[in-house]
Amino acid sequence: MDTQNLISIIVPCYKVESYLHKCVGSIISQTYSNIEIILVDDGSPDGSGDICDEYARKDTRIKVVHKQNGGLVSARNAGYDIATGDWIMYVDGDDWINTDTCERMMEAVSKYSDVDIVFWKCVVELGDKSIKGKWEWPCQETMKLYENEACKELARNTLVYKSGIATAYCKMIKASFAKKFEIRHDDRLKQGAEGLEFSLRAFYYAKKALFVNLYSYHYLFNPNSISKKIDEKNTQYLIDCFNVIQEDIDKFDNKQVFIKALYQRVVYVLIAIAMSTYFHPANKDSLFSKIKKYSDVIKNNALFRTSIYKCSTEGMDKQRKITLLFIRLKMYFMLHFVSIAKQIMLKRGKYNY
Repeated sequence: MDTQNLISIIVPCYKVESYLHKCVGSIISQTYSNIEIILVDDGSPDGSGDICDEYARKDTRIKVVHKQNGGLVSARNAGYDIATGDWIMYVDGDDWINTDTCERMMEAVSKYSDVDIVFWKCVVELGDKSIKGKWEWPCQETMKLYENEACKELARNTLVYKSGIATAYCKMIKASFAKKFEIRHDDRLKQGAEGLEFSLRAFYYAKKALFVNLYSYHYLFNPNSISKKIDEKNTQYLIDCFNVIQEDIDKFDNKQVFIKALYQRVVYVLIAIAMSTYFHPANKDSLFSKIKKYSDVIKNNALFRTSIYKCSTEGMDKQRKITLLFIRLKMYFMLHFVSIAKQIMLKRGKYNY
């Protein structure tokens, strides 16, 4: 294994003081020690920034960036812009990684030449349950190298909901490749599907991508995270993301293949925002108001309208097929009951659906 390669690990921090010790602890304890850790305090109003400074005083490998709040994309890019490593990795501030993650990935890379991306699997942590398989790349091999056109197929699969490869985390990107093809997060975005947009471009322009069949990342299902709050601004963030994704696809070869996958992914998003924002039981709006706001979201976005009717239901689970039918028939009031059912499932620990 080549221990000369420096890995830059970028950690955006916003309102994560309760989780940050576990996150940073998992990184500083890596068995592969040639790392730089970039903690980005995104104007967090809690004690996250102080915790970052405390770690920097104890470990010379740690750099801290304090900035005005700008959202997840700007925080990740602030870290990217000062990273000096040969490889770049993202870990969200409320998540953590196995202590041998860097070592195992560098061991894998050493077996191949000129790899642009390494990617692996994550465990979803829901309360006291560790759930595998909600988002998961289906390859069963211990390691698999994808080259050229196979990388473009990986790019298409970022648009497939259950593929498990549409996040900025669970990846290690070669810095020289990232700089050559500008594989950083799009500055026009804030959050939402920013990782999908990033991963889509990363795989599309890669010549070699290596899959390592390990559960090395732990994604905490945190109901208080910025992506889980009942906030209608999140809808606009998602609209922005999918507008940029559409721009990306317009530059691709064989873009019709990507468009087909995009339509289904947009429908998944429309169902998600119905459940997490507009019809969530904690949303205190009247049912009439919920229906009006949600229908306006669809009415005012051409991609949303097109996706609803052109989306393929191939591979879609029964719950989403039924929900899509309600949306197609404009029976939006039924989404209220679907959302209640989803919350009951979550409380019972049934998250893998």
